[in-house]
Amino acid sequence: MLEPFSAADLPESADPAAASAAAYATGVVELLSGLLLELVRARQPEVEPVLRGELPVAELSPELLARTLQVQGIWFQLLSIAEQNAAMRRRRQIEAERGYEQLRGTFAQVIAAAAAGGVPATEVRKLLGALRVRPVITAHPTEAKRVTVLEKHRRIYRRLVELESPRWTPRERQALVDGLRDDIELLWLTGELRLAKPTVPQEVYWGLHFFNETLFEAVPDLMQKVERAVEHSYPGETFTVPPFFQFGSWIGGDRDGNPFVTNEITRSTLLENRLTGVRRYHRRLGDLVRALSITERAVPPSDRFRQALERELAATGEAEAIANRNPGE
Repeated sequence: MLEPFSAADLPESADPAAASAAAYATGVVELLSGLLLELVRARQPEVEPVLRGELPVAELSPELLARTLQVQGIWFQLLSIAEQNAAMRRRRQIEAERGYEQLRGTFAQVIAAAAAGGVPATEVRKLLGALRVRPVITAHPTEAKRVTVLEKHRRIYRRLVELESPRWTPRERQALVDGLRDDIELLWLTGELRLAKPTVPQEVYWGLHFFNETLFEAVPDLMQKVERAVEHSYPGETFTVPPFFQFGSWIGGDRDGNPFVTNEITRSTLLENRLTGVRRYHRRLGDLVRALSITERAVPPSDRFRQALERELAATGEAEAIANRNPGE
């Protein structure tokens, strides 16, 4: 049986926070199902009776069954996005009401428990110094989602996050809902699966997508959380948290049964990995240039800084033009 469109029956809870999270999840599910049904009525109206459970699957033609399965597949994708959104909202709610240390599985909870259990700061420093976490990226053969589809999933998720805010006027909120409907329609109209086996360079691009979209932001945030956790649980102590979180990748280097991974492919993969990091630093430096508008009259620079700046300006070949752009900053 195909799953009919309806909000999931969520269990009741005596915990007000859990009840609030369940009510929010139900509202998101109803919003997404309503928008998808609007698109079904506009594009494939013959599918709606099946989705509502009013037409037996056995009576469907092969063409109608295929269309129904496509819509049902999109619905399951939307449900997954809604679940992630509701879970993250629930985590933020717990952190706001009870403190970050109450979130299960976080560094803050573990370090707070260690401090409460009498583990000395010296032992924590030793453990942090020896800690190494290295997830390895791989292009798994069962991962069929295209980067284009993943990007649309992320847009829908971000739209749901925007809709959480109570500050919107009815007009502004409707504009966000209209944008969400457009994103769902684009997901529908986008080919979900790769029609051909991806090349190794395409797999490399797929792996780097997660760095550009998530990991470059998430890892520094994680490191900052560790630093705050040890400072909070061990006040008065000094900690230096090393860069223990690193990444490896099989993509472009794994020759086990893949004749397309040549020396040249591995060389170009390593270069692209480096360039991805350099481009990230370049963008962040551009952000800093726009943000750090500090006049030398407020904070006089040291002679050492001036000398270093002159060297860097000379290396650009445009020293005079750059120096004259914002004199004194």
